Amino acid sequence: MKKVLVLGAGMVAGPLIRYLLNRDFQLTVTSLVIEDAVKLVGGDPNGVAKTLDLSNETDLNQLVTEHDLVISLVPFTFHPQVARHCLDAGKNLITASYVSDEMKALDQEAKDKDLIFLNEIGLDPGVDHMSAMRIIDDVHARGGKIRHFRSYCGGLPAPEAVDNPFGYKFSWAPRGVLLASRNGARYWRDNHVVDVAPENLFRDMRLLNVPNTGDYEAYPNRDSLKYKDIYNLGGETRSVFRGTLRYIGWCNSMYHFGKIGLLDMEARDCKDMTYSDYMRILLEAEPDQDLRVVAAERMGIPADCLPPWNLHWLGMFSRRPIGKDEISPLDLLGDIMLEKLSYKSGERDMVVLFHEFKAWFEDDDHYERLTSTLVDYGVRYGDSSMSRTVSLPAAIAAKLILDDKIPLRGVLRPVHPEIYNPVLDELAEMNIVCKEERMSY
Repeated sequence: MKKVLVLGAGMVAGPLIRYLLNRDFQLTVTSLVIEDAVKLVGGDPNGVAKTLDLSNETDLNQLVTEHDLVISLVPFTFHPQVARHCLDAGKNLITASYVSDEMKALDQEAKDKDLIFLNEIGLDPGVDHMSAMRIIDDVHARGGKIRHFRSYCGGLPAPEAVDNPFGYKFSWAPRGVLLASRNGARYWRDNHVVDVAPENLFRDMRLLNVPNTGDYEAYPNRDSLKYKDIYNLGGETRSVFRGTLRYIGWCNSMYHFGKIGLLDMEARDCKDMTYSDYMRILLEAEPDQDLRVVAAERMGIPADCLPPWNLHWLGMFSRRPIGKDEISPLDLLGDIMLEKLSYKSGERDMVVLFHEFKAWFEDDDHYERLTSTLVDYGVRYGDSSMSRTVSLPAAIAAKLILDDKIPLRGVLRPVHPEIYNPVLDELAEMNIVCKEERMSY
């Protein structure tokens, strides 16, 4: 029986663990909080839950050595550390995170040891890569060239679960969502590089209609330029854009929160403070001033606009005790957002992924508009769509590796047909389907 080590028992791990246990693999699931791992293993005789602190290199090395494959679902900063243990022990590795420079540097060593280090095999990144590459490779096989490529993805509450002024609920770690809000971005538009400074991320927003789904805000997601090479687009493409989707209103609030320092990461003293005490210091407000009015002034907008009212709704101006000795503005915001923007029992989330291509075929001088659309909903009182679409691609890939079905080696993304075809095909059997449409003109 093949043995799999799953590092992390967080919000997206459940479907992966059940998938692999149901296929008779032996799993060890680790977490800092043993109860989380025990719950996900669920008493299955092929599953073992263990406590693991990743700073304990000895314990980590022993666990890696004892297993045939490692799946790392811990924060991305730990992946290179895990990868080095996999190199030492000669074990394959899967992560759902972006390939970092540190991970990329291990490519040749992994090849030399005949290992697969498969990354970006989740939703975004993951399903977005695979569904895009299936279309791109098909266009190239038919003699076409991709002139424009735009890709959008978002994890959102299902429409009936939108009951707060942000139009958002957390289906993964809130700190990760807020940290992503600090990123700048780059993309390729009409043969020009567009650089977006971090403070302008939410101002580079456009409205997008996803057919049969609705209207969303779309803002740029990190560095889209590198996908010209990753997707084998070379010099043929004139536009490459990857964006994040949110319901309308999110970008305006997050932009103004950033303007008053709520996305700052430097910890501040807050011993014996309330939220209003903290915000009064952050805003440099006088004791008798209305914090909502001061926040609006610092934002440069009228006091009756949504961003300051949203802070009021969250409780950022309340007399509620913080209960910590120090905390950063970003973490203070994240803690209270998680409390107010969490899914209630039985509520569904929703994943929307939308690709749009314009392809040119020189032989008969015609164009095609191609789209790929995935709309997936969570299961009431069951798995979230985010957990399914992030962890099931990794689970399917794990089975492929353990069954020796992937001939590639090194640090990989799922942009190769040997990976994306079987993964997408099996996801479709689970009703996670990317619907493709084509129109010629």
